[in-house]
Amino acid sequence: MNLHIGSLHTGGRPPRREDLDILLGEFAKKLFEVAGEAVNESVLMVYRGDRITCEDDSEAQPLNERNYILSWDGRLDNREDFSVCLPLATIKDLPDSVLVLKAYQLFGEAVFGKLIGEFALALWCKSTKSLVFARSACGARPLYYTLKDDRLLWCSHFAHLVRISGIDTAVNDEYVLPYLVTTPDAKQTPLAKVQAVPPNSVVRFENGELKRTSTLWSADRISVLRYRNDAEYEEHCREKISEAVRVRLRSKFPVFAELSGGLDSSSIVLIADKILRDRNECVHNLQTVSCVYEESKSADERSFIRAVEEKRNVETHLIHEKDQRITLGLNDPEFTGPLHTLQCFPGRYEVISAVMGQYDARVLLTGRGGDHLFWSAPQGEALVADELLRLNLIEAHRQCGSWSRAANVPYFEFLTTKAFRSALAGLFRGANSSEQSEIPSWVQPRHRAIILRAEGQLGGSANWPSAPGRRAQVLNVERMFQMLGSGFAEEYPQIYVSHPYSHRPLVEFCLGVPVSQFLRYGQTRSLMRRALRDVLPQKTTNRVSKGLLDETIIRALRREWACTSNLSDWQVCQRGYVVHSQLADSLHQARLGVLHLLGPLMRLFSLERWLRSLNGVKMSAAAT
Repeated sequence: MNLHIGSLHTGGRPPRREDLDILLGEFAKKLFEVAGEAVNESVLMVYRGDRITCEDDSEAQPLNERNYILSWDGRLDNREDFSVCLPLATIKDLPDSVLVLKAYQLFGEAVFGKLIGEFALALWCKSTKSLVFARSACGARPLYYTLKDDRLLWCSHFAHLVRISGIDTAVNDEYVLPYLVTTPDAKQTPLAKVQAVPPNSVVRFENGELKRTSTLWSADRISVLRYRNDAEYEEHCREKISEAVRVRLRSKFPVFAELSGGLDSSSIVLIADKILRDRNECVHNLQTVSCVYEESKSADERSFIRAVEEKRNVETHLIHEKDQRITLGLNDPEFTGPLHTLQCFPGRYEVISAVMGQYDARVLLTGRGGDHLFWSAPQGEALVADELLRLNLIEAHRQCGSWSRAANVPYFEFLTTKAFRSALAGLFRGANSSEQSEIPSWVQPRHRAIILRAEGQLGGSANWPSAPGRRAQVLNVERMFQMLGSGFAEEYPQIYVSHPYSHRPLVEFCLGVPVSQFLRYGQTRSLMRRALRDVLPQKTTNRVSKGLLDETIIRALRREWACTSNLSDWQVCQRGYVVHSQLADSLHQARLGVLHLLGPLMRLFSLERWLRSLNGVKMSAAAT
């Protein structure tokens, strides 16, 4: 993770030496390979980061050139596209930040929509005294800001911004309540006084005020691809996944990848392995890490992990259950960043970070987003609805029979409550065709409207295309970007987390492919399975389910049951988010392992942990 921080005094006061000390805070004593500051009138911009690629060897940030100061946290994947349009003899050894600034000087803000990669940037224009923030569509690189009194502060690290700003830590209910059942809107943060630069957006400030926000890229503008046969779809799919992985292997050091044993992570690992072998590079330049669960058998995926190890002939680094220190995390929690259920597994990325440090590695690839992009859920109602709208009743009947069996829902119920509902949304633009998440009984009834409203507003569904399958595709991508933009990796500054499935050309390909390529008569992920059948082990290709972490959390709940002895002291109860008696019943059921909504309970534990951690922030602010 690169750290970029800045401050702008709207009243025109120039920065002082102590301002730098305040902005750096706890990071002042940490060593980084790239460290710099830039000052212009009332603006102070600070950058700390490490060099990952060979091009980074000459990097200096913030980049202070003529009329602009740029702070860039990201990776530019389409560097070659700029080689033909920039007045440069060569781009071979130039850092990404230099290419981005040169392109901006020539083409203005329009260039941000042409950048492919994971990035967040801050750009100060000296002549207009304006500040521009931009963040890539996937949101994988975070950027936050807050305006207090006459000072605008921004930072790529949420917890650090909260600490150095001394802001009021009032909680944003519009964020934390939807969090209990789904991933909240990445345009918001869990604190009312801290704003997020929205993913896929450019935000402009002039005189310390928000003037304009524009969108970089639109998912619903992608044209449908019509190929002659399945083989052409499969070939194109392999090419795009390979491209997504290849650009992320641009590193001076070994690259690590998470290997869970599922289709998504296994595909990334084995495609990366093939790329290295085709280049005649050492396959040990790709290392993998795998979480295993010796005590929680229902979560253990070692047989699938071994299948990939045997295919590569390279062993993975095992992260054992005890090393992950699985916990509810309610005892004296530290304020570390945005809400995330991985805070119930505090040892996981600590161990991964230590293992990567042994190889001087910085980049960690994940399989996050593959479920959304390649349709792991049996959402066959979209296919049935498409056929109904085409009045192709025989095919609608066949599809309904297959998907009602796959979803374990009676035929008539699937047709009426799922397919007809989706078709109706296709006829009336603006109707919400997505199913609402099941809200736990312990959520206060008066808060349910906030949760339902948040889900209904996802992606601005009123403007989506009318075809049910197409609407479902756009919704899946929106959900993927919300998940990747949640900032879960901010707590681990030594790791640069990257998500190949967020690669925009791959996303655009998947948005253009007909839904029938992904879902086929009861089988999910059909296109991925067919495209990668010669890459993946057959055991992986044929799997239809994945291990769940429910058992690990149930075990933690049993170990830490004393923490639930007085629920009236819980923050979620004191703030009126939950019904005390209903929560007590659910916890007892979870302890016995009979509750089917354990996911929301995991979110509840992480929310309670996070709310308690705010007390430490308040104490720190009072001390300063």
